[in-house]
Amino acid sequence: MHATSEPERAADARLGRAIRAARHDRGMTLAQVAAHAGLSQPFLSQLELGRTRPSMRSLYRIATALGTTQQALLGRAAGPPATEAVRGDAAALVEVEAGGARLLLHDPAGADVTEFVGSPQEFGEFFRHERTELLYVARGTVEVELRENGTSRFSTLHTRDSITYPGRVDHRFRQVGPETCVVVLVHSGAPDA
Repeated sequence: MHATSEPERAADARLGRAIRAARHDRGMTLAQVAAHAGLSQPFLSQLELGRTRPSMRSLYRIATALGTTQQALLGRAAGPPATEAVRGDAAALVEVEAGGARLLLHDPAGADVTEFVGSPQEFGEFFRHERTELLYVARGTVEVELRENGTSRFSTLHTRDSITYPGRVDHRFRQVGPETCVVVLVHSGAPDA
Protein backbone atom coordinates (compact mmCIF):
# COMPACT_ATOMS: atom_id res chain seq x y z
CA MET A 1 0.00 0.00 0.00
CA HIS A 2 1.47 3.37 -0.97
CA ALA A 3 1.39 6.52 1.11
CA THR A 4 -1.53 8.76 0.20
CA SER A 5 -0.42 11.90 -1.64
CA GLU A 6 -1.92 15.35 -1.15
CA PRO A 7 -3.85 15.22 -4.49
CA GLU A 8 -5.22 11.78 -3.52
CA ARG A 9 -6.33 13.08 -0.11
CA ALA A 10 -8.02 16.05 -1.80
CA ALA A 11 -9.81 13.71 -4.24
CA ASP A 12 -10.93 11.46 -1.37
CA ALA A 13 -12.29 14.51 0.48
CA ARG A 14 -14.18 15.74 -2.62
CA LEU A 15 -15.81 12.36 -3.15
CA GLY A 16 -16.73 12.15 0.53
CA ARG A 17 -18.34 15.60 0.40
CA ALA A 18 -20.24 14.61 -2.76
CA ILE A 19 -21.64 11.50 -1.07
CA ARG A 20 -22.58 13.43 2.07
CA ALA A 21 -24.29 16.16 0.00
CA ALA A 22 -26.26 13.56 -1.99
CA ARG A 23 -27.29 11.87 1.28
CA HIS A 24 -28.44 15.18 2.75
CA ASP A 25 -30.33 16.01 -0.47
CA ARG A 26 -32.26 12.74 -0.02
CA GLY A 27 -32.84 13.39 3.71
CA MET A 28 -31.19 10.10 4.65
CA THR A 29 -29.10 9.25 7.69
CA LEU A 30 -25.75 7.46 7.58
CA ALA A 31 -27.46 4.39 9.07
CA GLN A 32 -30.15 4.38 6.35
CA VAL A 33 -27.67 4.65 3.49
CA ALA A 34 -25.38 2.05 5.06
CA ALA A 35 -28.29 -0.38 5.49
CA HIS A 36 -29.56 0.12 1.91
CA ALA A 37 -26.03 -0.20 0.50
CA GLY A 38 -25.12 -3.26 2.59
CA LEU A 39 -22.09 -1.44 4.00
CA SER A 40 -21.07 -0.62 7.55
CA GLN A 41 -21.99 2.75 9.02
CA PRO A 42 -18.39 3.34 10.23
CA PHE A 43 -17.06 2.72 6.69
CA LEU A 44 -19.58 5.17 5.22
CA SER A 45 -18.70 7.75 7.89
CA GLN A 46 -14.97 7.41 7.13
CA LEU A 47 -15.74 7.68 3.42
CA GLU A 48 -17.73 10.89 3.87
CA LEU A 49 -14.83 12.31 5.89
CA GLY A 50 -12.40 11.49 3.07
CA ARG A 51 -10.43 9.06 5.25
CA THR A 52 -10.96 6.04 3.03
CA ARG A 53 -11.83 5.36 -0.58
CA PRO A 54 -14.46 3.05 -2.01
CA SER A 55 -14.17 0.25 -4.47
CA MET A 56 -16.28 0.77 -7.59
CA ARG A 57 -18.65 -1.86 -6.17
CA SER A 58 -19.06 0.12 -2.92
CA LEU A 59 -19.57 3.35 -4.87
CA TYR A 60 -22.20 1.57 -7.00
CA ARG A 61 -24.01 0.36 -3.87
CA ILE A 62 -23.91 3.82 -2.29
CA ALA A 63 -25.16 5.48 -5.48
CA THR A 64 -28.00 2.97 -5.76
CA ALA A 65 -28.98 3.56 -2.13
CA LEU A 66 -29.04 7.30 -2.84
CA GLY A 67 -31.12 6.89 -5.99
CA THR A 68 -28.33 8.11 -8.26
CA THR A 69 -25.40 6.74 -10.26
CA GLN A 70 -21.66 6.38 -9.73
CA GLN A 71 -21.15 8.86 -12.56
CA ALA A 72 -23.33 11.46 -10.87
CA LEU A 73 -21.33 11.12 -7.64
CA LEU A 74 -18.02 11.29 -9.51
CA GLY A 75 -19.29 14.32 -11.42
CA ARG A 76 -20.31 16.04 -8.21
CA ALA A 77 -16.87 15.28 -6.76
CA ALA A 78 -15.10 16.62 -9.85
CA GLY A 79 -16.92 19.96 -9.79
CA PRO A 80 -17.81 21.96 -12.88
CA PRO A 81 -16.43 20.70 -16.20
CA ALA A 82 -13.32 22.34 -17.56
CA THR A 83 -13.87 25.00 -20.20
CA GLU A 84 -10.41 24.42 -21.67
CA ALA A 85 -8.67 21.26 -22.85
CA VAL A 86 -7.66 18.97 -20.00
CA ARG A 87 -4.29 17.34 -20.63
CA GLY A 88 -4.05 13.68 -19.64
CA ASP A 89 -1.08 14.13 -17.34
CA ALA A 90 -2.93 16.94 -15.52
CA ALA A 91 -6.29 15.18 -15.27
CA ALA A 92 -7.60 14.77 -11.75
CA LEU A 93 -8.59 11.18 -10.98
CA VAL A 94 -10.85 10.17 -8.12
CA GLU A 95 -8.91 7.35 -6.51
CA VAL A 96 -10.77 4.06 -6.35
CA GLU A 97 -9.84 0.53 -5.34
CA ALA A 98 -7.22 -0.37 -7.97
CA GLY A 99 -6.58 2.90 -9.74
CA GLY A 100 -8.49 6.03 -10.54
CA ALA A 101 -11.64 7.20 -12.30
CA ARG A 102 -12.33 10.45 -14.09
CA LEU A 103 -15.74 11.53 -15.32
CA LEU A 104 -15.30 13.01 -18.79
CA LEU A 105 -18.98 13.78 -19.43
CA HIS A 106 -22.13 13.60 -17.31
CA ASP A 107 -25.42 14.08 -19.15
CA PRO A 108 -28.11 12.05 -17.34
CA ALA A 109 -30.48 12.23 -20.32
CA GLY A 110 -27.78 11.43 -22.88
CA ALA A 111 -24.49 9.80 -22.01
CA ASP A 112 -21.98 9.46 -19.21
CA VAL A 113 -18.35 8.90 -20.17
CA THR A 114 -15.92 7.69 -17.51
CA GLU A 115 -12.22 6.90 -17.84
CA PHE A 116 -10.71 4.26 -15.57
CA VAL A 117 -6.94 4.02 -15.15
CA GLY A 118 -6.09 0.67 -13.61
CA SER A 119 -8.51 -2.06 -12.62
CA PRO A 120 -8.43 -5.08 -10.30
CA GLN A 121 -6.84 -8.21 -11.76
CA GLU A 122 -9.54 -10.37 -10.22
CA PHE A 123 -13.23 -10.18 -11.06
CA GLY A 124 -15.42 -8.45 -8.49
CA GLU A 125 -19.18 -8.65 -8.21
CA PHE A 126 -21.35 -8.09 -11.26
CA PHE A 127 -22.81 -4.71 -12.15
CA ARG A 128 -26.33 -4.23 -13.51
CA HIS A 129 -28.11 -0.99 -14.41
CA GLU A 130 -30.63 0.45 -16.84
CA ARG A 131 -28.35 2.10 -19.41
CA THR A 132 -26.56 0.65 -22.43
CA GLU A 133 -22.82 0.38 -21.85
CA LEU A 134 -19.90 0.66 -24.27
CA LEU A 135 -16.50 -0.46 -22.97
CA TYR A 136 -13.49 0.78 -24.98
CA VAL A 137 -9.93 -0.25 -24.14
CA ALA A 138 -7.60 2.70 -24.70
CA ARG A 139 -4.56 0.83 -23.34
CA GLY A 140 -3.79 -2.64 -22.05
CA THR A 141 -5.87 -5.80 -21.96
CA VAL A 142 -9.10 -6.51 -20.12
CA GLU A 143 -11.42 -9.49 -19.86
CA VAL A 144 -15.16 -8.81 -19.87
CA GLU A 145 -17.71 -11.26 -18.50
CA LEU A 146 -21.36 -10.95 -19.50
CA ARG A 147 -23.87 -13.26 -17.77
CA GLU A 148 -27.43 -13.86 -18.91
CA ASN A 149 -29.78 -16.61 -17.75
CA GLY A 150 -26.96 -18.21 -15.76
CA THR A 151 -24.65 -18.48 -18.77
CA SER A 152 -21.42 -16.47 -18.94
CA ARG A 153 -19.69 -15.22 -22.06
CA PHE A 154 -16.10 -13.98 -21.85
CA SER A 155 -14.33 -11.57 -24.21
CA THR A 156 -10.69 -10.56 -24.04
CA LEU A 157 -10.18 -7.02 -25.34
CA HIS A 158 -6.88 -5.40 -26.27
CA THR A 159 -5.93 -1.80 -27.01
CA ARG A 160 -8.53 -0.12 -29.28
CA ASP A 161 -11.05 -3.00 -28.93
CA SER A 162 -14.58 -2.32 -27.72
CA ILE A 163 -17.76 -4.13 -26.75
CA THR A 164 -21.34 -2.93 -26.22
CA TYR A 165 -24.02 -4.62 -24.09
CA PRO A 166 -27.28 -3.77 -22.35
CA GLY A 167 -26.77 -2.61 -18.77
CA ARG A 168 -29.45 -5.06 -17.65
CA VAL A 169 -27.05 -7.91 -18.44
CA ASP A 170 -24.82 -8.81 -15.48
CA HIS A 171 -21.37 -7.51 -16.42
CA ARG A 172 -17.90 -6.99 -15.00
CA PHE A 173 -14.35 -6.62 -16.23
CA ARG A 174 -10.83 -7.13 -14.95
CA GLN A 175 -7.33 -6.14 -16.03
CA VAL A 176 -5.25 -8.90 -17.62
CA GLY A 177 -1.46 -8.73 -17.47
CA PRO A 178 0.96 -6.29 -15.84
CA GLU A 179 0.30 -3.24 -18.05
CA THR A 180 -1.98 -0.71 -16.38
CA CYS A 181 -5.15 -0.64 -18.44
CA VAL A 182 -7.05 2.49 -19.45
CA VAL A 183 -10.72 1.83 -20.10
CA VAL A 184 -13.40 4.26 -21.22
CA LEU A 185 -16.99 3.37 -20.27
CA VAL A 186 -19.91 5.09 -21.98
CA HIS A 187 -23.38 4.75 -20.46
CA SER A 188 -26.02 5.93 -22.90
CA GLY A 189 -29.77 6.46 -22.84
CA ALA A 190 -31.84 7.82 -20.00
CA PRO A 191 -32.14 5.48 -17.00
CA ASP A 192 -35.61 4.20 -16.20
CA ALA A 193 -37.37 6.28 -13.58
